[in-house]
Amino acid sequence: MDEKLEKTKDVKAIYPLAEEFSAWRKRGFSVETVIKYGVAVGDKSSKYEAVYPFFDKDAKHVANKIRYPGKEFVVQGDWKSATLYGQQAFPAGCAKQITVTEGQDDAMAVYEMQGRQYPAVSIASASSAKRDVANNFEYLNSFDSIVLCFDNDDPGKAAADLVAGMFKPGKVRVMKLQEGKDANEYLLAGNAKRFSKEWWDAPAYTPSGLRLGSSLWDDVKTPKKYETVLWPWAGLNHSTYGIRLSEVVLITAHTKVGKTTLLKETVSHLLKHAKKEYGIGGLFLEESNTDTALGLMSIEANKPLHLPDVREGVGEDELKTYFEKAVNTDRLVLWDHFGSNTIDGVLDKIRHMHALGCKYIILDHLSIIVSDQSGDERKQLDEISTKLKMLCMELNIAVIAVIHQSRSGQVRGSAGPEQIANITIKLHRDLEDEDEWRRNVTKVSVQLNRFCGRTGPSCHLAFDPITGRMNELSKEEAKRYELGGANKKEEKWD
Repeated sequence: MDEKLEKTKDVKAIYPLAEEFSAWRKRGFSVETVIKYGVAVGDKSSKYEAVYPFFDKDAKHVANKIRYPGKEFVVQGDWKSATLYGQQAFPAGCAKQITVTEGQDDAMAVYEMQGRQYPAVSIASASSAKRDVANNFEYLNSFDSIVLCFDNDDPGKAAADLVAGMFKPGKVRVMKLQEGKDANEYLLAGNAKRFSKEWWDAPAYTPSGLRLGSSLWDDVKTPKKYETVLWPWAGLNHSTYGIRLSEVVLITAHTKVGKTTLLKETVSHLLKHAKKEYGIGGLFLEESNTDTALGLMSIEANKPLHLPDVREGVGEDELKTYFEKAVNTDRLVLWDHFGSNTIDGVLDKIRHMHALGCKYIILDHLSIIVSDQSGDERKQLDEISTKLKMLCMELNIAVIAVIHQSRSGQVRGSAGPEQIANITIKLHRDLEDEDEWRRNVTKVSVQLNRFCGRTGPSCHLAFDPITGRMNELSKEEAKRYELGGANKKEEKWD
């Protein structure tokens, strides 16, 4: 390790983990701290000062950051796979609180000053704070409390505000350093007690949100601009003016009326028409991610790829083309949900999706979440509905959620979901109609519309068994549909 190694992405070419350790007195670190983080400290014969090892989520050594005299750094290995610095030393949820710093030395300094008892990790830099935390969101979220100890400068303060807002209120405390720029300065100055006091006194992060009426003129003098993406169907756009951020759209339906197909059409449409920096998160709780992916690919192919007779006529190259167009993007984030679906767990997944850039969340469906809980279903629906609405407004995201109807046509179990929704859309299909064409028509009605008040019949969507798509009927076709069912007593249409 005597020669200065150039930057490399080859994991096999990086310096191996240290086998012998010594205290790093220049930085104030005991040998115990050095061992905990696996740092190779240079000696008189070394050209480097230290080698900081980085690991992936499987605790495999994948990268190094090498410090040379004069605060010069070189990185080695697969940096993109690396987790937070020090993360491998502290298992998820191993303590009630974890400290996150802005530099490797600062994480080690916090660990040293706290008597080497509590976990401390580091992001790569202030500029990468959001990405680093998003990539390791579940790990950090496993601790009851997160303390941010970023540098006492403008980039550090901005990064702290950005990261703190990614977690639910009360989860994050933000230190306000009074005696130094960073944690390592406190350690080197012998201010461990002062640091400990500021650590314990760190207040919970609360986003600013109080306004005086006298300050609102600039907001109201010009028309409000809404971030909007239109639905794929003109009739629904006429009723709702599209899908807006910070709003919850509730879709109510019986089973087998085309709700999942409608949602996939919406996801495909959003991927093409929403801002390119916005992602779409999908929580399809009644199917696997493979089925969801095939559904989106089927929309691109204009044929139902999940059917065996259709799939037989599609070669691998053609299938790959549909995959590239419909699914192969980091803007699409799906939850591999099989297992426990607790209410808070689902909400945390939505937070994680938001941290990864998702601004549109599709949740299919609320009923299956509450069915996984113990206790009163009505109270569970009220709880998740309220929390979902608050999360939607806090993160400025759009949520499209499905809930099943009872046989009487009402929302199952509780009025809570409808009370929190900005827009409620009801789907109806007559599955017993003798006419096959009519059996495949889903009628869409807006029952609640807080945005503009337009309610009532919106559009008719016909499912095409050949293409697997839902196409909007023309006014003439819709009229023919309605006239054909006018005398059917069993048909209900609000």
